[in-house]
Amino acid sequence: MINHAVMGMFDKFDTAEQARAALLADGFGSDALELKVHDDEAGPVEGNFLVGNTPIESDQHVYDRNYANPAQRGQCMLMVNAVDAATAARASAILAGFGARDPDRLSGARP
Repeated sequence: MINHAVMGMFDKFDTAEQARAALLADGFGSDALELKVHDDEAGPVEGNFLVGNTPIESDQHVYDRNYANPAQRGQCMLMVNAVDAATAARASAILAGFGARDPDRLSGARP
């Protein structure tokens, strides 16, 4: 029976995959790991809403600035199903080592 779940949010799929590989190397079974990618049909959360889809010649610098580096935030979620608190702590440490963010802390649900 699974008592604990640990989640980590990543901006990049490659980083989430590296964290998953590290968990597997540490002895976590693939059945205890779940990696999901959430794409937003509206596009990146940063860099695409200010000027629309077509640049106006006089505003080319604004268009270039806003579209140059669009950034996805927290689109990859890696969940680890742990059987006890010690295993959950081990998973949390591995996720943290890859820069995972805790979704509860991001949402303000937990201090």
